Amino acid sequence: MNSSVLLLRRRAVARFSAMLVAGRAFTGSAYAAQVSVPVGARGIDHAPGTFDVEGRLPRLAFRMERVSDNKTVTAQMYRGDVVIIYFGFTRCSDTCPLTALNAARLFSRLGADAGKVRFLFVTVDLDYDKPKRLKHYLAQFGPPPYIDGLYGTRAELNAFAKRYSVYFKVPAGPNIPDPASAIQHSGAAYLFSPTGEAIAIINNFGSGHPNLEALAKKIKKLL
Repeated sequence: MNSSVLLLRRRAVARFSAMLVAGRAFTGSAYAAQVSVPVGARGIDHAPGTFDVEGRLPRLAFRMERVSDNKTVTAQMYRGDVVIIYFGFTRCSDTCPLTALNAARLFSRLGADAGKVRFLFVTVDLDYDKPKRLKHYLAQFGPPPYIDGLYGTRAELNAFAKRYSVYFKVPAGPNIPDPASAIQHSGAAYLFSPTGEAIAIINNFGSGHPNLEALAKKIKKLL
């Protein structure tokens, strides 16, 4: 593992540890809003922040560029795998690296089943997160195909986000002094079955204490 990988992981863990010392639960920055949970959604496997949405959200559908190999991919190409979708950006200082780090930790708990699970990071920062940058960023957390990135046109991104009521806002223009801090996005991840059915919203995947054991058990039941 190279020095840049260790540094990024250490920063994410150190940031969370500092907040624990301060006696506060990590819920993400001011620009990482949590998703609105559908009415009637139920907690699954007693995992805090994880909600059952079966039958309440549409099947997985998208068409975007996969940054590991620059190929255009669709949801149909992931049939047979459990898929976790997350919308974020590489300049995010807390929830996004913690989400990717938690995805890596989740894979370590899945054992042989890890080969049937995919974590796809969809960038909302199209001007900055070009495919090469997103590929390098995600490689610090784990190798494809387990952890991979999706990059699309604005129309493709907007359609994907709208399908699952994902909120994001990326200001642009010469009068934006700090574009990274002005970016806003939902902080939840979405779990889909091997047939593409929406199974759950993971509303604390970007925190320092997601219930990864319960989530791993849920995933194993889907396989």
